[in-house]
Amino acid sequence: MHMANELLSVPVAAGSFAASAVCIGMICRKAKNKIDPEKHSLMGIMGAFVFAAQMVNFQLPFMPGTSGHMVGAVLLAILLGPYAATIVMTSVVVIQCLIFQDGGLLAIGCNIINMAIVPSFIGFYLYRTIIGNKENQLRMYVSSVIACIGALTISAVLVPIQSALSGVLMVPFSTFLVTMIGVHLLIGTIEGILTAAVLIYLRQARPQLIDSCITSPAKISKTGVYVSLLVMTLIVGCGVSLYASEMPDGLEWSYAERPDQPEFKHIISNDSKTVAVTDQLQSKYSLLPDYTIRASSGEVQGDGWTSFAAVAGSGLTMGAVWLFSLFIRRNGDNYASCEN
Repeated sequence: MHMANELLSVPVAAGSFAASAVCIGMICRKAKNKIDPEKHSLMGIMGAFVFAAQMVNFQLPFMPGTSGHMVGAVLLAILLGPYAATIVMTSVVVIQCLIFQDGGLLAIGCNIINMAIVPSFIGFYLYRTIIGNKENQLRMYVSSVIACIGALTISAVLVPIQSALSGVLMVPFSTFLVTMIGVHLLIGTIEGILTAAVLIYLRQARPQLIDSCITSPAKISKTGVYVSLLVMTLIVGCGVSLYASEMPDGLEWSYAERPDQPEFKHIISNDSKTVAVTDQLQSKYSLLPDYTIRASSGEVQGDGWTSFAAVAGSGLTMGAVWLFSLFIRRNGDNYASCEN
C-alpha cells in the first residue's frame, strides 16, 4: 500500500508530512509509560521480521493480475501495543522509502499515516474489543482476521481520499474507492490468517510475549523465541522473497497497471514538476531501488542482491527501532504493568 509521489499534490504531501510528524512526536512522548520496557528488544526484532515479510508479494485469489503483501501493523500492535507498533512501522516505512525507493519521498507522510499510525491503533482496538478476556486459539484467530480486515480496509480508504484532495484523479472518486476497498478486503483476510499463525506460535512458545500478565508456563526461553524470529526473518527475506509474485500490488493495480486487462488506462494525472524532480532524485540516489541493484541498462543484477537487500533492510530497521527505544528509555520508563 505504499503510495507513490504521483498520487499526491505538493500541498497535500506537505500537510500529511506535518501531520504525521506531530503524531509521531506525541506518540514518542507518551511511549515511556505506554510501552512495556521488557519489549524493547522485541520491537527491533519484529521490525526486522515485518520488513522481510513485506518483501513477499502473494498472488491474490480471484484476481490473477494483482498481488498483495503483509503490512504487519496489526501483528505489531497486538504484540507490542499501538504506540510501539507505530514506532516500529514508521521505522520500516522510512527505511523502505530512503534506501529502497519503496514508497514516494513526497508520500512518506501519507505512508506513515496509512501504514503505521492508523492500522496500528485501529487494529489494536478492534482486536482487543473482539477478543475480550478470552484468549483461546479460535478467538485469537477470528479476532486477528477481523482486526486485519478492518484496519487495512480503513487505511486503504485513506488513499483515494488523499489522491482526491490532491486533484490527480481522472476517474470518479467512488470508482477508485470501491476498487481499493475490494482489493484490500482480500489482502486483509490473508494478512489476518498470517497474523494469527504468528500469534498462535508465540502463544504456544512463550505466552508472556503476547501478554505479560499470562501465567501459563513458557515452552521456549525468551532468547530462543527471539532467535527463532530472526531465523524466520532470514528465511522469509533471503529465501521466500525470491519467489514473490511479480504482479503489481493492490494499490498499483487499482490505479496504474493491470497485466490481466491490457486496455486499462492509468487513472492518475499529475503534471507537477516537483513530483517529477523528486521521482528522479529518489531513483538516482536510492541505494537499492526495488530491493536490488541495476546495471546502467536497467537490468536486474540477480537474486543475490534481493537477499542482500533483505538482510540490509532488516538490519537497518532493527537499528532504527532500537534508536527510538534508546530515546524512550532515556526519557524514563513509567510503564504500569499488570502487577501495579
